[in-house]
Amino acid sequence: AVVSTQSTGVGQKQPYTVYISSNSLLLMDYHCHLSTEEVSGYLGGTWNPSKLTLHVKGVFPCSLANSTDQKECGLLQDKIRELIAQQDMTVIGWYHSHPTSSPRPSQHDIVCQSVHQQHMRSLDGRIDPCLGVIISPFRGQSPVSEMQLFCVMHTNDGRPVPMHLEYTCMWDSTISQELATEMRAMAILYSHKQTGVKFHNHWRNNLTIFQKMVQSLKQKAPKDISDNRFVDILRHIVAKEE
Repeated sequence: AVVSTQSTGVGQKQPYTVYISSNSLLLMDYHCHLSTEEVSGYLGGTWNPSKLTLHVKGVFPCSLANSTDQKECGLLQDKIRELIAQQDMTVIGWYHSHPTSSPRPSQHDIVCQSVHQQHMRSLDGRIDPCLGVIISPFRGQSPVSEMQLFCVMHTNDGRPVPMHLEYTCMWDSTISQELATEMRAMAILYSHKQTGVKFHNHWRNNLTIFQKMVQSLKQKAPKDISDNRFVDILRHIVAKEE
């Protein structure tokens, strides 16, 4: 299904077509549910310049969401690039959370996105696409997280502005054991952080945070997995903390 996130904003056509695997959407949303503070990560995938298509095939969470140390962030990005390259992908974007605020890009997000896009310059001088994703897991009344895809374009006078993008979800057939293991490790890591979410705590509308997360993540779950089975998978992943 094509999901609209208000495709323009600067009077220009969306510059490329975006495809995202359902497991990538699942892992991003899950990561953003683990902390009351901002989290971030990188997107791995492929870019086809002849067809102007961007495929997000993997998500690579990181732990430097709020770091302002450019050298430290640069070293982390180099490590993630190596990991992504080992899986026959390239870095094609990044994501971060706005835990309780709108997924609309802030001025800081626009600046960061512009920097990321400049880093995508290839050896021949061409700038490949860089997708920005913002997820808001705990805003509003709906248990389903809000998400915004964007890139930065420039107006005629050179002003950088966000262009909101549409995407098509490419459904995975299963949640692999590798993905479940990674999610389990992340749950353990954040359970030891002061900012880690307590899944048994009340959220709103008579739902615990775990129940709220289930409703959000099941929108991205493989279609062949029953609701009860999906709940069992998540319950095991978060160590039955709901």
